[in-house]
Formats: sequence, C-alpha cells, structure tokens
Amino acid sequence: MRVYQNHQGAQRLAVADLVYLEGDLNYTWLHWVDGQRSLVPYCLKRLSASLPPTWFVRSHRHYLVNCQFINRIEVRSKKAILYLHTGESLPLSRRCWSLLRQTVSVYRQ
Repeated sequence: MRVYQNHQGAQRLAVADLVYLEGDLNYTWLHWVDGQRSLVPYCLKRLSASLPPTWFVRSHRHYLVNCQFINRIEVRSKKAILYLHTGESLPLSRRCWSLLRQTVSVYRQ
C-alpha cells in the first residue's frame, strides 16, 4: 500500500502490518502494528475495495479490521467489543458481530 507522509514523503507499507482502519468522514486513519497512525484523504469504503477481502472485515461503520490481529470477541449486555493483539479494543456493531465471529473462527482453523 502506498502512503504519503509529510515528513517522509510517499512510501510503500505492507498491508500485512495494517491492524485496522478507522473512518473519519471523508478521511481514514490507518493504524499500523508498530503503533503509528497515518491519515489518508480517502473514505473507508474506497480503501476497503482495494484491500484483500479475505484479510479485512468490516466490524463497524467506522472500522475495518485485519483478521490476523483479532484476539477475541466479547459480548456484554447487548454490547460487543473486539479485542486486538495490540491491546486495543474496538466497538463491534450488532449486525456484524455474529458474521465476524464466524469469519474469525473459520480464519483461525
């Protein structure tokens, strides 16, 4: 994936190191495994079309998550939370949690 950063210019970064994407109106924050964040001027829908669909899953209307980094899914009183190997937790929409749970279990086998 080619990402432009002000202080380093355009550079290619491995999609496998991308933990999750966070949509913010017409921009998207890319969260990398080393803890860095990059802001790109594209909406989440446009970026999701260019990523491998077997690796990335839509977990919420604002989040697209790399399945390799999902640690566990926890459902508490009508609220689902997605825990990542990086220690972060993300909200999980009610419509996506059962589908994502199946996808993650198939992916780990």
